[in-house]
Amino acid sequence: MITALANFIFVEPWPFWTGGLVIGLLVPLLYYYHNTALGVSTGYGNLVKIILPSRQLQWIKSEFSETWSWRIYFIAGIILGGFISARLAGRPLIIPEMGQFTIIVGWPALLNALYFFAGGTLLGLGARIAGGCTSGHSIHGIANLHLSSIIVTVLFLAGGAAAANIVRALFMGGGI
Repeated sequence: MITALANFIFVEPWPFWTGGLVIGLLVPLLYYYHNTALGVSTGYGNLVKIILPSRQLQWIKSEFSETWSWRIYFIAGIILGGFISARLAGRPLIIPEMGQFTIIVGWPALLNALYFFAGGTLLGLGARIAGGCTSGHSIHGIANLHLSSIIVTVLFLAGGAAAANIVRALFMGGGI
C-alpha cells in the first residue's frame, strides 16, 4: 500500500492538470495564511541571510526580517521531493550529466559545474532585477493581472527561447 502510494506520488508522472490544481490551490492558501505570494527566488534571499547573517546588504535587511520563513522549508521541500522521487524511481545517487547538453558537449565535470553555477547566478540576478522569479510573476502576478508580471513573463519566455536556441547553435551543432 505504502509502496503503491509512494510510486503514485513520487515516481509516476502526474497528469498535467494535477500540478496546475495543486499550485492553483497553494496560491490562495498562502495569501490566506501568510498574506504573501508564491515564489522561489525570495527563499534564496532567506538562504543568503542564513549563510551570511552579518551582511549589510540593504535588500537582505529590509526584505527578510524573518530568517527562517516558510520559504526556506519550501525550497528544502523542492530539493527533498526531487531527491525522494529520483531514489524511488531507481535513479543513481549522483548523475554526472545534465541531460543532452552535457552528453553532447563533453566538457569535464568541473567546467559543467562552473557553467551551470554561472547560469544559476545570472538567473538569481535576473530574478532580483525583475522583482521576482518566473513562478512568482507567472503564477501569482498574472493571476492578479499585474501588468509588470505579464510583461516580465513574456520576456522570460522570449529570453529562454532565445537562450536555448543560442546554446543549441553554439554548443550542440544545431541551427538557430
